[in-house]
Amino acid sequence: MSDYRMTPIGVFRCTAQYPYDVPRQGTLAGSNAGVVELSAGCGFEEALEGLAGFDRVWLLFVFDRNDGVWHPKVQPPRHVDHKIGVFATRSPYRPNPIGLTCAELIDIKGLKVYINAHDLLDGTPILDLKPYLPYADAFPEARAGWTEVPETLYNIEYSDLAVRQLAWLDAHGVSCLEQFIRTHLECEPLNAKRNRLVHDPQAPNDAPLLAYRTWRVRFVCDDTSRTVRILSVISGYRSEELASSDDTYADKALHREFLAECF
Repeated sequence: MSDYRMTPIGVFRCTAQYPYDVPRQGTLAGSNAGVVELSAGCGFEEALEGLAGFDRVWLLFVFDRNDGVWHPKVQPPRHVDHKIGVFATRSPYRPNPIGLTCAELIDIKGLKVYINAHDLLDGTPILDLKPYLPYADAFPEARAGWTEVPETLYNIEYSDLAVRQLAWLDAHGVSCLEQFIRTHLECEPLNAKRNRLVHDPQAPNDAPLLAYRTWRVRFVCDDTSRTVRILSVISGYRSEELASSDDTYADKALHREFLAECF
């Protein structure tokens, strides 16, 4: 057997830095822009000819943050509470760390391919681009295995305060928080095994907080109306931590500025 070796054709650029910054599937991302930056000097300008006429493109990429670790069985983020064989999932923990996503093709300028609705991280190596063909790639009547278990999603609502806070954070570089909220709270919002929940010491009845890096999101659930209401965003630092010169995540100045806004 030949020794097949693959060389990335480029790299992906976007704002998402951490796995929890992206949705579980690109189609769930909504407005989520990114760009494939193809390598120069390889003839890729010619290879792109004709691609602009398609609405969608398949991106084949490398799960480069896994450090070679793979698992025969994995816990899906939704639908079931038991592990499934990795080949029956889209999990990144695969024998060969190859991923694919079908993204919206927005524009092509030189060696840059602009896309939307993706689930990639900044710096992801890109292996290939292929056009999405509706007649060949879409099978709406195909069985979907264990994912066919019905689920009712929660509606996400925001207080006026939360809207202002999220807009402020987005303008100051924390641009993935709203997508993170939707990804983690629209399905089983109080399931601590699936979501990044932490204890809120200021809330009654052990109400949880959703943890996003050094930020925390206060929310309440109404199971009757299937609604999650986002109340506010708060700093995950205690006052004594903010006063310390130690700044592991290099973001304490942003937290101080956020608090100074009197949110």
